[in-house]
Amino acid sequence: MTYPNLKQSVWLLILYILIAFGLTTLIGIIGAIIDEPLLEHDYFLGFLSLASFILILCYVSPRTGRTWQDLLPLAIRNIDYDWRMWLSVGLSIFGLGIVLTELYNAVISVMPMPEMFKDIFHQSFGKKTSYLSALLGAVVMAPLTEEIIFRGIILKGLLAHCTQNRAIVWSAVLFGLAHLNPWQFPGSFILGLVWAYWVIQTGSLWPGILGHALNNFLSVTFLHFDVPGFPVSEDFNVVIHNPWWLNVCGPILAVLGLWWFYQVAKRNKTDQLEAEVEPEETPECDN
Repeated sequence: MTYPNLKQSVWLLILYILIAFGLTTLIGIIGAIIDEPLLEHDYFLGFLSLASFILILCYVSPRTGRTWQDLLPLAIRNIDYDWRMWLSVGLSIFGLGIVLTELYNAVISVMPMPEMFKDIFHQSFGKKTSYLSALLGAVVMAPLTEEIIFRGIILKGLLAHCTQNRAIVWSAVLFGLAHLNPWQFPGSFILGLVWAYWVIQTGSLWPGILGHALNNFLSVTFLHFDVPGFPVSEDFNVVIHNPWWLNVCGPILAVLGLWWFYQVAKRNKTDQLEAEVEPEETPECDN
């Protein structure tokens, strides 16, 4: 039976969270022993993502019957993407980012973020950590590790046990829950739907990895720098709405980007099928 089914996927998420908490506790204890605040180190988030990912692969590999190389994105069937697909990914993420910013504002208005969570966010990818370490943790490590776990392992397993739509939704729900807070859940859930759809359309994790990295890059950059036209408050509970023209452009860009991606992916599928059934040239007979 293909691993994981839905119940196994839920357990895998719980294990992933427990591993992260366990490593955090262990590193905190070691830091206390050597009198060094290791948990406050700039590169702690990147290390935690990598270590948790390696331990999850150790758990998953024997259950899937797949080697580590098979579980990594380079081993997944890749498509010879053209520039239009990469541009459509960028357009989609930029448009969705605008829409999700206002969704975040709506959640914050109803449920303000406690100081503890604000401090965690700032320490993870805000101004309490260096821009370089935030890029390493949120833009490099998180997209690679999370896409392999949630779209490469969980989604692939669910597709063998559920309908395609249910597999997409459940993988997105688990991805949202993995963030362990209600403020990131709506945006993570929506992006999880998009990235799962992209995996199914292309058979590759790379569009999702690129989209994930770009989304996190924009978030980290806007938190660290004052980007004209994109006002961001250092207090996560302060609601700052986008300019009206940006909120009008956001949904349009997201829809255009997603539609463009679908068209390019469909065209690539057609080209591949035609190449597979193209008859081989008949060699000339020897005299």
